[in-house]
Amino acid sequence: MHPERIRTFLQEQGEPAYRAQQAIDAICSGRVLSFDDLTTWSKGLREKAAAELPLMSLKEKKILASSSKVAFKALVELADGNSVETVLMSPKPGLWTTCISSQVGCAMACTFCATGKLGLMRNLTAEEITDQVLFWMQYMHVHNMEGRLNNIVYMGMGEPMANLTNVEESLQLLTDPKVFNFGDRHISVSTSGLVPGILRLGKNWPQVNLALSLHVANDIERTAMMPVNKSFNIAKLQAALKEYFTLTNRKVFLEYILLRGENDTPRHAQQLIDFIEGIGKPHLLHVNLIVYNKTGAKYEETPREQSRGFADRLRKAGIHATIRKNLGRDISGACGQLAGEK
Repeated sequence: MHPERIRTFLQEQGEPAYRAQQAIDAICSGRVLSFDDLTTWSKGLREKAAAELPLMSLKEKKILASSSKVAFKALVELADGNSVETVLMSPKPGLWTTCISSQVGCAMACTFCATGKLGLMRNLTAEEITDQVLFWMQYMHVHNMEGRLNNIVYMGMGEPMANLTNVEESLQLLTDPKVFNFGDRHISVSTSGLVPGILRLGKNWPQVNLALSLHVANDIERTAMMPVNKSFNIAKLQAALKEYFTLTNRKVFLEYILLRGENDTPRHAQQLIDFIEGIGKPHLLHVNLIVYNKTGAKYEETPREQSRGFADRLRKAGIHATIRKNLGRDISGACGQLAGEK
């Protein structure tokens, strides 16, 4: 649902402008599933809209629910037949977060990520991005789920910073008080390390949260794991974060998947400490340690006790670190597992 299409449609029908806002308010509440539900419009206008104006740019293909019913994964089909996956999860009772995709596939080719094996097919439009949020709002309404959709994270399929024009348009729609009306600080955008995107986000969206997928803090091993490091290495990331802090003075989340024997040793912990201290504002960096989720790659997850030891080393150095809750593993909906279908 893109507001401009609704406004254009109504202008063509000679309807007053307030009709558009009636529709936008109702649709963005998640309680309107079709134009037939828009009782503020006449029957004739509803029928014409239903015939000419798709309410959603995507449709449900399959939904999986975790055994705990705190995580749901949807495979949704786009108008051109491509599909992406999107996730709804509840890390706290009553509060829900949606993880949304920004591309069909991904060109970053990170070795631990299922999406990276697909390659990039295309960018998502702003409407296709925001419709994933609307999809889950409707789902929660239909299934009478308790709580509210509170947070949005651009951590699904694709590299958001490689589709930043559409991502920024989607941010505008999500934060517009007359459209979705989410607060900037309830939205997080992740990147594998595209420096121009980091700086552009800092300038244009200083209140939106930034998450940097780091995963190892030395160039040799990071390049092997994340090819993007060839273009934007550790030193460039440090410089970018320094500039980002001058623009926003906002906390940044460092995402770090713990991989057994690959990036979880005391040496790796010290390199991460050095990376953070080299930026100069350790209080503005929070490390999210992520348990590895199986993706068919060669890696294994770090044992829980060793993960805690890694976190303790960071904390003793004065760095904020938490081991993230792992929701949705049994439906392949956890971090790094989204793959969709070609």
